[in-house]
Amino acid sequence: MARISYPDPDAQSDELRDRLKRLGSLNVTRMMSHAEGLMSAYSRMATELLLRGKLDPVLRELVILRVGQLCGSDYEWHQHISVARAIGTEEAKLDALQSGRFEKLQPEELAALRVAEDIQRSGKASAENFSAAQRWFSAEQLVELVMVTGYYIMTAGFLQSFDIEIEDTPPLGASFKATRNK
Repeated sequence: MARISYPDPDAQSDELRDRLKRLGSLNVTRMMSHAEGLMSAYSRMATELLLRGKLDPVLRELVILRVGQLCGSDYEWHQHISVARAIGTEEAKLDALQSGRFEKLQPEELAALRVAEDIQRSGKASAENFSAAQRWFSAEQLVELVMVTGYYIMTAGFLQSFDIEIEDTPPLGASFKATRNK
């Protein structure tokens, strides 16, 4: 059960209720709607990262899942495993991530995960792992990789601090097409 109540939809503006509906009425954004401006900025950033980014979407989802795993965020894992599947991520890669046996991953995926792991653990990518990632990614993609990592670390902290429950509705992946956004 969430630590504080979700806002009463009847007390919210029609505009806010419409925005929440467009976002899928996920518990994360419902809780965040206590601070409407922050929820709006949060969702705009999610749109940029998830729908307009330059990273390969499968790689992005592997990073999000790894961050959720490291942060202990069941909600993040639940939502993004469905997105990963919806965009066509191979089950062998998802199994590798779940088991911690990364030999099924491509070198660029492993490089991205190492950067994300460093950031989650110490706040900064190590020189070695950042250098390895530079072999695979452009400057723009490196910025995006670090931003995706930080965004989902923040999200995991928000979800866990408020004890936000997983919805009974279909997960986020249901709204993603089985195509890649590249």
